[in-house]
Amino acid sequence: MSIANPLFQGFLLTAVALTALPAKAAAQVAGGAQTLDYAFVILLVFTLALAARSLMLRQQLAEKTRALAHSQTALARARLTSERALAEHAMMLHSDMVGIARVADGKLLWANSAFEAMFGYRPGEWVGVPTSVHYPCEASYQALTNAADPVMAAGKVFRSLTEFKRCDGASIWVELSGAMLDASTSESMWIFLDTTERQHAQAVRQEAAQRLQKLSNRLPGVLYQYLLRPDGSACLPYASEAIRQVLRVNPEDVNEDATAVLSRNHPDDAAQFLASIQASARDLTPWQHEYRMLFDDGSVRWLYGNSVPERLDDDSVLWHGLVTDITERKAADDRLRQLSRSVEQAPVSIVTTDLQGNILYANPSFTRNTGYTLEEATGQNPRILKSGLTPPETYAELWGTVSTGGVWQGELHNRRKDGTLFIERAVIAPVLDAEGHISHYVAVKEDITQRKQADLALQNSLREKVALLNEVHHRVKNNLQVITSLLRLEVGRSAQPDTRSVLKDMQSRIYAMALLHESLYRSGTFASVELGAYLKQLATQTFRTQSGLGGDVRLLLEMSAVNVGMDQAAPCGLLVNELLSNCLKHGFPEQRSGQVVVSLQPSGRTGWWQLSVRDTGVGLPGDFEARRTQSLGLQLASDLARQIGGQLNVGPGPGATFSVVFHLQVFPLPD
Repeated sequence: MSIANPLFQGFLLTAVALTALPAKAAAQVAGGAQTLDYAFVILLVFTLALAARSLMLRQQLAEKTRALAHSQTALARARLTSERALAEHAMMLHSDMVGIARVADGKLLWANSAFEAMFGYRPGEWVGVPTSVHYPCEASYQALTNAADPVMAAGKVFRSLTEFKRCDGASIWVELSGAMLDASTSESMWIFLDTTERQHAQAVRQEAAQRLQKLSNRLPGVLYQYLLRPDGSACLPYASEAIRQVLRVNPEDVNEDATAVLSRNHPDDAAQFLASIQASARDLTPWQHEYRMLFDDGSVRWLYGNSVPERLDDDSVLWHGLVTDITERKAADDRLRQLSRSVEQAPVSIVTTDLQGNILYANPSFTRNTGYTLEEATGQNPRILKSGLTPPETYAELWGTVSTGGVWQGELHNRRKDGTLFIERAVIAPVLDAEGHISHYVAVKEDITQRKQADLALQNSLREKVALLNEVHHRVKNNLQVITSLLRLEVGRSAQPDTRSVLKDMQSRIYAMALLHESLYRSGTFASVELGAYLKQLATQTFRTQSGLGGDVRLLLEMSAVNVGMDQAAPCGLLVNELLSNCLKHGFPEQRSGQVVVSLQPSGRTGWWQLSVRDTGVGLPGDFEARRTQSLGLQLASDLARQIGGQLNVGPGPGATFSVVFHLQVFPLPD
């Protein structure tokens, strides 16, 4: 109701009152002018009331018309929204991408076409089919049912990634969502989204990632990414597990900050390492660098880095590459360089040939010795050096030895490029490959021309000296024999027993020296003499000369062979002569019998020998020590013992024993 309603009610009440006037009053009014005016006013008022009423009705009608129009518009919008929602729901229900099915008591009640296509059904063929037939096995079906029922009973949506079986037996992977519609009838709604392709793609990605991980773990080094930020800081966003062994850090220790690795750069290599990184970042050129790392235990390892950089949107630079430990390779390279320098600088010729003997390599010494450069010698056979002076049998022996895997050594008479002759001492050996087959030959040859000439001159000189020494020893022996003969004549002329004894002693001593010179002269060796043989001959001759002084005395010799120099042989001979003479003179008086033993044997100490003379005679007198200092023979024996580096020892009886232990200057026996 509008605000005009009270006015309208007033006009209505006035009109009713006027119509209720008595007819008399109306006549009176009609009878007079005032009465007419009054009637006109009333009529006017009534007319206005009608107009107001009409206006009010029109306003109400307009308002209702507008309200109706609004209602129609809202109804149209609601209808459009409902139709759109119905269309969307219909589209969802009949979508080719999402399968939808209603299930009750474990059987299919309804399914859309996408479900049919997903599981391989023809339209309507799925009605009443148990859902369990689409699981790989009964256990799988029970496991999903046990997991879904509590969730759906609580009014929640159950979600799972599940493997199903199509009607043709093919396996598919589905993102499954289920909700309970009516718990009393166990009716539920299920949505199926086929993710088989996604699962296959994910499996492919996982397989590729696993393959990459396995490959990175099998690589002989660290597969890594190195990030250099604009502020100069660095990190390794990715590093394979090998970083634990190669760089001795954990991958997570360098994900945000590479200081744990960079701080281990060898101080001598750190500046060059950083410069190489900066140059690669500036020019975006591959980074290839060898450097050392110094670890906490003091060990130093050589590393080789090889990576390719790329610039990122934030102006960072990211390298993708590999770091390997090349310590062993560096050591092998160093050994190879040392070997190469050794071969290049060797003072002997080193030549490598193929199986046919063609020269593949020759060092500079070969050029110096032969006059042929490496270029001239390469491809040539060593026969270019033949002089014709090496016997053919030597070459036959050479090739027969090396071709069967042996090492040949010998001398070759060759000719230089300029025609001069020279002699080489050669060692030629086969080189075997990894399978043990001969692949090359290597020869190491030394120019021994000057040595051969020096040896020849030395041999000539030696022959001359040998001849001279032979003559000297021969003359000395002859002179000593002359002196011995003169002493024998003097013994025969002398009537004094003491004089005769002294002369015989002198004769025996001179004979000992003469016998030594004769032994040297006959052996042809002047540096040493075989001491056992020399003493045996000397003792035998001395015993024969003086055995007539006693009774039936026998001589026993226990001699071991050893070569000594003249400085020890001469004193030993004189010492045996003195001791043996002393035994024969004093040990067997009054035609007493017995034996004398002369022995030369090794002692208990290495390099020490014992020379002894012992007898089974009457033994030493009681005042031996007092008389010892007055005996010329014993004094001479003591002096001779000291000359050979020993001391004369007198042993206890019975009999008499004299021995000397001394260190022998041993010479090898001649062949």
